[in-house]
Amino acid sequence: MGEIFLKNTTGKRSGNFVRYEFGEDLFGYLYLDITRGRLHRVHRLRSLVFEDQMEFLFTLDEDLGFRENLNYVR
Repeated sequence: MGEIFLKNTTGKRSGNFVRYEFGEDLFGYLYLDITRGRLHRVHRLRSLVFEDQMEFLFTLDEDLGFRENLNYVR
């Protein structure tokens, strides 16, 4: 299981975070859970399951690119 944690430290959205959790389940499928929050409030944005590794990587790359443009810092 892996995790990517992005925390916003600038501007109006300071204190917000986005967490990407990913891994492989018992059946060999890849999963991606995307949550966002601030302080003690956390909301699940998406929970996705992939059969193909390339589709997983494209989706993760696209979403990370979008989030990085919102001033999140790794």
